Amino acid sequence: MNRARALGILAVTALLTGGSRLVADDTSQQSQDDQTVKKEVTTTKGGNTVTRKGTITGPNGKTATHESTTTRNGNTVTRVGTTTGPKGKTVSRQNAWTNDGNTITRQGTVTGPNGKTATSGATWTKDGNTVTRDGSTTGPNGGTVSSHGTWTKDGNTITHEGTITKQGAGAPGQPQGAAAKKKPRAHVARPRPRP
Repeated sequence: MNRARALGILAVTALLTGGSRLVADDTSQQSQDDQTVKKEVTTTKGGNTVTRKGTITGPNGKTATHESTTTRNGNTVTRVGTTTGPKGKTVSRQNAWTNDGNTITRQGTVTGPNGKTATSGATWTKDGNTVTRDGSTTGPNGGTVSSHGTWTKDGNTITHEGTITKQGAGAPGQPQGAAAKKKPRAHVARPRPRP
């Protein structure tokens, strides 16, 4: 699967999972270039479970579908969902959020159409006027991106400080894909033309 196709699937996923809230069934909206995009969504609630099924059809007639089930059990909310792109490729997601007083923890996985899985987790902690977030994501090739951030509110001012660290595959200085397989070429000095 090439990068453009993966980005297309992720863009559809963002739209279907609420990047811009989906509207009621059989409603059409105009896109920026005045072409019609049709969105349909059905939401069903039963007890502590919400099931959502949606489709989006682009101006070219291609359709992507999304299904998700969200369940609350005590202080934990679990969401399992799949998105299928117009060419039949499926991306699966699973996330669990746990609220324990002043701490919220999220654990999740994303499995792409090629079967490769990325995992992520984050913890938010509130202490007075300060919220701290620590998170990490590990890609299918083993590379990890870790982040740490703090937000402090003082009156009408919020101050944010944070760091991001990359390790393993994908870290700076470690090429990926075709670049990782290429052998360095020898540099040959070229003669300069004389005026």
